[in-house]
Amino acid sequence: MGRSKVTRAVRFVHIGAGFQGPKMDILVADDDASGRFLLNSTLVELGHSVTEAANGSDAWEAWKRGHHQLVISDWMMPGIDGLELCRRIRAEASGFAYIILITARAGKANYLDAMDSGVDDFLHKPFDRDRFIARVRVAMRILDLHQRLRLANTDLERRVEERTAELEKALQAKSEFLSRASHELRTPMNHILGFAQLLSLKKGLTEKQEASVRQILESGRRLLTLIDHILGFSKSRANELSFEASGAPKAGNT
Repeated sequence: MGRSKVTRAVRFVHIGAGFQGPKMDILVADDDASGRFLLNSTLVELGHSVTEAANGSDAWEAWKRGHHQLVISDWMMPGIDGLELCRRIRAEASGFAYIILITARAGKANYLDAMDSGVDDFLHKPFDRDRFIARVRVAMRILDLHQRLRLANTDLERRVEERTAELEKALQAKSEFLSRASHELRTPMNHILGFAQLLSLKKGLTEKQEASVRQILESGRRLLTLIDHILGFSKSRANELSFEASGAPKAGNT
């Protein structure tokens, strides 16, 4: 088996109008030297650098070293063929890799087999330079969109973490405030209820005065219940809260 050949020459050559995406190192795997030359020369003209592999085994070792985002591989190669190379990349890749398979095969069954292995696109033999450039530009667009989506997701996750931390801080401040407020309200309310109970035991109150004392006691007990609810609210987390209409006094009962 031949050893992998690595080319690092990067040339930025403008070849017509069209998509000009970010340049990258592309892995090319083909056991045919002429085929590798045609692919390599075209990719370098597009401004990319190329890592060449003369067989599937060398391509797999090169990919493990470089984790190339774009892989162009012949289907039929000695040792590890293009489908097995694709399967291994899909099994190991932590990021997204776009894989173009070069083939002289035809037929729906072959295409389905390749797609099931994780192939993204096909390039049919014999080599057609314009068609190849179009396939590479499509791959670059997809890789660029995937990168933008990944960055957007990362930014969204960061924003969610920031908002979650802010919410937790606000909930903690809310709990502390409600706890202090309920304590400050309970003490004077207990005093009011105590004095109202003493008044209810006093002899000689008029009927109107007794009704007023009863109203003080009822309203005081209702306020104490509300304070207890506030204190319970302050100790609850947002996902533990439930609200019931019967828990609050109705208008006209005070």
